[in-house]
Amino acid sequence: MSRKRVLVITILVLLVVSVVTASFLLSGKRASDPNEGASLGTNSEGFEISPVRAGEGGTAMGPDGVTPIGYPPTCEGAYAAAINYRKTEQTADKNWKKTQETLDFIYTEPAADSLSQLMQANGENDYLSSDVKALGIFKPLSCEAGKNAHVVVSDVTVFKNFPETEPYVLLQAGPTELVWKDNDWKRIPVYNGDVTETLSLNLQMNAAPKITQEIIDALFTADDGHAISRDGWLVINNATR
Repeated sequence: MSRKRVLVITILVLLVVSVVTASFLLSGKRASDPNEGASLGTNSEGFEISPVRAGEGGTAMGPDGVTPIGYPPTCEGAYAAAINYRKTEQTADKNWKKTQETLDFIYTEPAADSLSQLMQANGENDYLSSDVKALGIFKPLSCEAGKNAHVVVSDVTVFKNFPETEPYVLLQAGPTELVWKDNDWKRIPVYNGDVTETLSLNLQMNAAPKITQEIIDALFTADDGHAISRDGWLVINNATR
């Protein structure tokens, strides 16, 4: 074999090794980076804007005709699923039977069904109405594409028509765990991890308010008056404010 041919083969081998190595490193970064996806800037409240959009990300709809299902195994797919599943979990209205079927589909296992008990005892009514776009913030904690994800998700939920209870609005954010199962992201219904990454603000009103800077500031203020860090929190791309 000529020296020139040996040199050409050597260069080709080195190129192949370089491409394979680069692909491996990039795929590894995508799989383990909880902040997958390019930031789209910062909103007026100082949150980075995520490409993730509430109400989107799936390829089909659950039995309720509202909840997207069929997500890609990416971290962004997991975050979209977590946000959309949160809305379903915080909805209890006259479409409850279809909502219940959807929960059975998106959960990894059956969960406690206190809302059905409430409806059996007091009749079907609009008890919970949730909006995940109004506040629209979430915080990725960890993610491995195609395996599992841990993310804190927010919602604005109106509680009404509960027996012997005045209507109120709860702005909250709580941790969610998902696993890749049956070719989709599934929600683990019972969370057993650290609950320090939670937010909660109770407002005595019968309709969801417009989200203002003052409400955001109150949400990120602890009971002792100290500010809660906003590091790592993102806002969905289609937040309604």
